[in-house]
Amino acid sequence: MKKILLFLTLLCLAQGLHAQHAVIRGQVTDTLNRNHLPNAVVAVLRAKDSILYKFQRTTADGKFELKNLQPGNYLVSISYPKFADYVEPVTLDSSTVKEMGNIGVIQKSKLLQEVVIKQQVAAIRFKGDTTEFNADSFKTAANANVEDLLKILPGIQVDSKGQITAMGQTVKKVLVDGEEFFGDDPTLVTKNLRADMVDKVQLFDKSSDQAAFTGVDDGNKSRTINIKLKEDKKRGYFGKIDVGGATEGYFNTELMFNLFRGKKKFAAYGIASNLGKTGLNWDERDRFGSSNAENMSVEDNGDMYFYGSGDDDLGGWGGRFDGQGFPLSQNAGVHYEDKWNEDKHRVNLNAKAMHLGVEQWSQNLNQTVLNNQVQITKDTSSSKNSTSRMTASGIYELKLDTLSSVKFTVKGGKDNSSSLSQSHGTVTDDEGNLLNESHNRRAGNGDRNYFSTEMLWRQKFKKIGRTVSLSIAQNYNKDNNTALQESEVDVYKTGKLDTTMMVDQHKISNSELFHLSGTATYTEPLSKKSSMVFTYGLDVNNNQSGRSSYNKDAGGKYTDLDSLYSNDFAYNVMTNKGGLGYSYNTKKVKFSANAIAGSTNYTQENMFTGNLWKRSFVNYYPNARFVYSMGPQRSLRFSYNGYSRQPSVQQLQPLVSNDNQINIFVGNPDLRPAFNSNFSIGYGDYQVMKERGMWAWLSFNMTNNDFSTSTITDASGRSKTTTVNVNGNSTIYLNLSYNWKVKPLNTRFDISTNSNYRKTTNFVNLQENHTNAANLNLRIGANTYKEKKYEQYFSFSANYNSSVSSIQKSLTTSYMTYSLYESLTLRLPYHFEVNSNIDYSIRPKTDLFTTNNNQAIWGASVAKKFGKEDAFQVRASVEDILQQRLGINRFSTANVVTQQTYGIIGRYAMLSFVWNFKKFGGAPAAK
Repeated sequence: MKKILLFLTLLCLAQGLHAQHAVIRGQVTDTLNRNHLPNAVVAVLRAKDSILYKFQRTTADGKFELKNLQPGNYLVSISYPKFADYVEPVTLDSSTVKEMGNIGVIQKSKLLQEVVIKQQVAAIRFKGDTTEFNADSFKTAANANVEDLLKILPGIQVDSKGQITAMGQTVKKVLVDGEEFFGDDPTLVTKNLRADMVDKVQLFDKSSDQAAFTGVDDGNKSRTINIKLKEDKKRGYFGKIDVGGATEGYFNTELMFNLFRGKKKFAAYGIASNLGKTGLNWDERDRFGSSNAENMSVEDNGDMYFYGSGDDDLGGWGGRFDGQGFPLSQNAGVHYEDKWNEDKHRVNLNAKAMHLGVEQWSQNLNQTVLNNQVQITKDTSSSKNSTSRMTASGIYELKLDTLSSVKFTVKGGKDNSSSLSQSHGTVTDDEGNLLNESHNRRAGNGDRNYFSTEMLWRQKFKKIGRTVSLSIAQNYNKDNNTALQESEVDVYKTGKLDTTMMVDQHKISNSELFHLSGTATYTEPLSKKSSMVFTYGLDVNNNQSGRSSYNKDAGGKYTDLDSLYSNDFAYNVMTNKGGLGYSYNTKKVKFSANAIAGSTNYTQENMFTGNLWKRSFVNYYPNARFVYSMGPQRSLRFSYNGYSRQPSVQQLQPLVSNDNQINIFVGNPDLRPAFNSNFSIGYGDYQVMKERGMWAWLSFNMTNNDFSTSTITDASGRSKTTTVNVNGNSTIYLNLSYNWKVKPLNTRFDISTNSNYRKTTNFVNLQENHTNAANLNLRIGANTYKEKKYEQYFSFSANYNSSVSSIQKSLTTSYMTYSLYESLTLRLPYHFEVNSNIDYSIRPKTDLFTTNNNQAIWGASVAKKFGKEDAFQVRASVEDILQQRLGINRFSTANVVTQQTYGIIGRYAMLSFVWNFKKFGGAPAAK
């Protein structure tokens, strides 16, 4: 009996051992030369989620044998440099010995396009944290652009504005062969580069330049797409001409030309349009520092810089088009880059020019909740603005040797702007009684010159991870603005005119800024997994800002200086800052913590009066980050960021101004620094093979001694506001997203919410007021794509907004808005293409907003392609067919709720002609 039991035990043990002994064998061979390929990577991936299970390299004769594999479904992937990937699904059971035999892999240079298309599963590779798509594995139409290619890649979505979301995160950068292309506008890549030029699309989180150099993860990452071009597409030229004329005097013309020769790239573009096409993000003023040091911003890494108020009250306009009004723009730009001498030298040059004019009109309806009443403000305004801008930038980088490099950056530009505006406003109580009425007219002109340089030296040492870097930068700005202001305010009491206040002045302002900064950074490895980072920086800001206000003299000329509303301030700021950081990085765990402190001495002098203000303060910037990676595209993240904020000059000691006689601002020299704390936790999981992903992100932000307002409003509607410190301000953000693909329907579905809840504190007529506001959002979408047949996208979203203030809890502002969007593109025989899209918005009326303002914006087009490779296209389109487009916006801040309506481009019909041209090939460029 004992022998039988022993035999059965051994038999079960043998079977159990055998069940763990599935084997995969084979040999890898070059199909062209019949050579065995040594050191090829043979990887076994779990079929359900593409997670790597086991891998090994082939022997000298190309053989491989993976043992002790668990039963299940797998993908066997074989990769070798300059050869196409080979992928084959296999199923293993408890007794499998999978003989794959002689596996032939194909050189990429000989690989037929039809083979790539069929090997759909081989189109995606994982290289560490990078997801790489083989572009030829995803078929696009002739003359398709990179945006068309991105739309059909798993996990990537592109909205109607060209904004890219990749695996749940917004893409911040689009590179071409690892370099910026025109720098600041990713759509110049996605809309103008051709899909058939692309070899690979790489998706990854790009580290900061400092982290990439030192190898120490500082937590500053941005989701990035890199477009790798095919080698044979780097020799030749291509471009596009798009010309269209429309009814109502509208037109749009776009030109794009690209010339590639090896590592040399040249590109030029031109845009002329009055349909809102401005081409580039021209918001560059913040990059060059400030003109008046009225505000100060603190970056998460502890860097501080001073900046202006955005739209200067004399210049009148920031030179941007935000979709409101009627624009006329002309843009042009050129780009050149090159590398030579084994990439030891690199140059990147850009030049841009723009003229933009915008005519606007708007109507605002505000409800201000006070402790003793409710006031309603209605105003209408119109304006004509124009700006001309020229900018240039250049980067030159030299690798001194294998361990050191130096990089020079230069930027400069010149702006000229003019503005003309007028407005009329009334303030009433909630019973309709008039409190005040105002008329304002303003004409302004301004010019700005700016120039900045930076030198960055980096040195690595033989000990891996030990580095030192030094950067020195300077910014220079000079502004000159003039304005003619005419305003009249009538103040009423008990329905009768009580006081009239008038201003008729010519104002001249001048400002100049010089900023010099230097930062030194040293990293020291403690082990292969951990490092320390030491930083020290010095910042010097010297600024001068003055304004002169002139009244009319007896002869009617503006020569009588008004000293009350004139000033001349000098600002001098010096900051010393230092920091210590620790970083620990493994394949699965990444942790970093930094502590930075800065000591600042601040001096402000009124050159008119001789008054002098001095302040000294210390800012703190602690931060920490933890990331746990559970597999490719699957991770759990936690972060904390804390930083001090100092009050601005305007909050401490504002300039005495009569620009707005209804709302007066008063300084508060007793303000204390504010400290902001932000906690966030996030989880992300995306399975590429299944095209399924989910993301969850929760963030909590609170501020101690936050800067808020104390406003005293009298019975006539005039207010006086000062900045005060408050506690209790906080915000909670929640983002949940889930998307998946139903392969039988070839449809991607997604559902998401992006919601927030805010608590703010301010003072209204000396009474403390707490406002609770919520914005809840739910969105559902579906996208279907059938190659050469059709493309469909549908989305529905619902938004709930609510705001209630403690000073009048019975008065709650709440409203819902809904949105439906449907887009359908049909690709018909004989190279015809039909498109229809409708955007339906539902805005129900409320007690304050008495009209529902619903609108259905419908657009449609039909296009015919012809010529070799469909190089030419004629397109007829109609926008806003139902003529219902409205410019409207609703929002709330503290105890104020606002609805804004504004002029916007309406219905028009357009006929366009498009020519896509190209020529590739020729001898390779000399290296």
